[in-house]
Amino acid sequence: MDQSTGPAVVLTRETEDNRELAAALAERGVAVREIPCLATRYVSPDEMPGGRVDALTFSSRRGVRGAVRAGILEALLPPGHDVIVAAVGPATAAELAVNKIQADLTPDPPEGSVLADLLLERLSPASRVAVVRGNLRAGKMDEALTAAGHTLLPLVVYENFEPEVPRLEPFPVAGIFAASPSAARRLVEKNPWMLEESFFVIGRTSAAELERLGAKEITRMGAGHRDWVEALTAARRRAASSP
Repeated sequence: MDQSTGPAVVLTRETEDNRELAAALAERGVAVREIPCLATRYVSPDEMPGGRVDALTFSSRRGVRGAVRAGILEALLPPGHDVIVAAVGPATAAELAVNKIQADLTPDPPEGSVLADLLLERLSPASRVAVVRGNLRAGKMDEALTAAGHTLLPLVVYENFEPEVPRLEPFPVAGIFAASPSAARRLVEKNPWMLEESFFVIGRTSAAELERLGAKEITRMGAGHRDWVEALTAARRRAASSP
């Protein structure tokens, strides 16, 4: 069998975010099918927080890119700053590094609740925390920090909106990388037959959503790019060898 054909790995992120992963899989002969179930556009925050902030958190690579566009890094991280910089996962930390910013905190596993625990260990009482994020509702990190008496300063730098997810005839699938709970939901609402396929996720919230939807097989991967490549390549090998 031609290694570039056969069962495909389905990627649900936007093409911009898939580029590196898709290229790495293609180099290994893994067929890739992109079905974007997430869509975003960059926006500028309504206002910048006045005064000093004690911590600056990022929930995604897109948040870092949006912060760069909005001038947030220059405004809140002046030379010699002592602001705690927190990234929700390795990919977000890597995006910060591209912009010459070192993440002080990166949780393992890459989840908001774990990041909240790390921040609570470092923050002084009643700290001011700037939260760079999209326009979706606050998550567990926000709730935990607020409950601990800290002031959150949301900086919305991108908006999520729902793309048109196509209804597809069944095709051979090696595995589906569900990038978020909403991506998983949108994909299977239009293509319920995919619930019989193997899903790969990073966080617990995506796994929980797929369980609720009735997915038969869910595997949690590591948070790094290499983890994704290895897990999805292995899924392709298993699918290709199945009768």
